Amino acid sequence: MVTLGLFVLLEAKPGQEDEVESFLRDAIALAEAEEGTKAWFSIRLGPTTFAVFDAFDDEAGREAHLSGQIAKSLDEQTSRLFAKPPAVNRLNILSAKLPGQ
Repeated sequence: MVTLGLFVLLEAKPGQEDEVESFLRDAIALAEAEEGTKAWFSIRLGPTTFAVFDAFDDEAGREAHLSGQIAKSLDEQTSRLFAKPPAVNRLNILSAKLPGQ
């Protein structure tokens, strides 16, 4: 059962909104390759505001994700795409309904 998560808030630089959207759409392939990432969503909250929500069964899965390819790619693109560094929020999941559970 997923018990831990991340909510990462992202603010695109002016004029970079389409690039951020493309970056997040393409990142799904990397998330699918992560065994410990049980759910991964990229979200557009407004014209320049985006977010990522992910869920994990345990701390090992969350830490693997935080040191994985998506995090590395995000770090490499931060100065080019984002108005400020991503706001990474660790959270505890109280309940969830996922496919196959």
